[in-house]
Amino acid sequence: MLYITILLIVIILLLAILLYISVRNNSNYFDPRDSIRDIDKAVERQESTLFDLSKDIQSFQAPLNKLNRYLSGGTLAGKFGEWSLEAIIKDIFHSQQFLSNYEVIPGSGKRVEFVIKLPEGLLLPIDAKFPSGLFENYLTAIEQKDETLVKRTKDDIKRHILKDANDIKDKYIQTGVTVDLGIMYIPSESLMQLIDSIENIREKIFRDHRILIMGPNSLAAYLISVHMGFRTLALNERAGEIMQEFGKMKKEFEKFGNSTEDLMKKTDALLKTVNEHATRERQMKKSIKNMDQLDS
Repeated sequence: MLYITILLIVIILLLAILLYISVRNNSNYFDPRDSIRDIDKAVERQESTLFDLSKDIQSFQAPLNKLNRYLSGGTLAGKFGEWSLEAIIKDIFHSQQFLSNYEVIPGSGKRVEFVIKLPEGLLLPIDAKFPSGLFENYLTAIEQKDETLVKRTKDDIKRHILKDANDIKDKYIQTGVTVDLGIMYIPSESLMQLIDSIENIREKIFRDHRILIMGPNSLAAYLISVHMGFRTLALNERAGEIMQEFGKMKKEFEKFGNSTEDLMKKTDALLKTVNEHATRERQMKKSIKNMDQLDS
């Protein structure tokens, strides 16, 4: 139906343009058959263009369907979350500062996707969660303007997020191994906006489960601050060495200052001696001159 509408619009526009051109260029004679032939040719060209466009659209359909299946829930959506999380972490930390697929509690078989190795020896667990199927249901309800369905799908997402937060707490937060909090990573800013619209859910999850919920932007900013903490700690650990080197440099500078002062004193003495010799030389020349005058 859309193609037919577009085609009709194109035909009408072409007809109007051709009629105008024909009237302007040949005001004394106008043959409708010529215009019809021109229109037929133009229509054929447009049909060919539309056919090519249709083929291009169909060629995009397969990868779009593949992407939709990839992000439509289950294991594939989880893989997308892991990939997104890995990209952020690798962009901020070097390989010695994090671990992937890590078993926090030995022998439990429960592995968190990533842990950040903090300077104090503890780990910060981060797990990606992406309820894309539930989110798709919510978007469909929005499109249908079904308020009842919107509320129900929103409640489904809330229950799912609460369950995921509890799972992360139970599986991946361990006293003496990890810090007293974990991070749930949501790889979609749109989904994060929806979660933020659920009243007090982020505050409740942090208060009850010690879990931070973060999207791509907030997680990147948080991890950058953690990484800056690494650099500050490394500087603090080397502060003693730096002060020792500074002390050595200070002593060397003092020695250099003393040597310079001694050199200046010796230079002054040398100049004084040179001046004395010059004065004596002038006196001796004066005496010799006087003696020469007496002889003459």
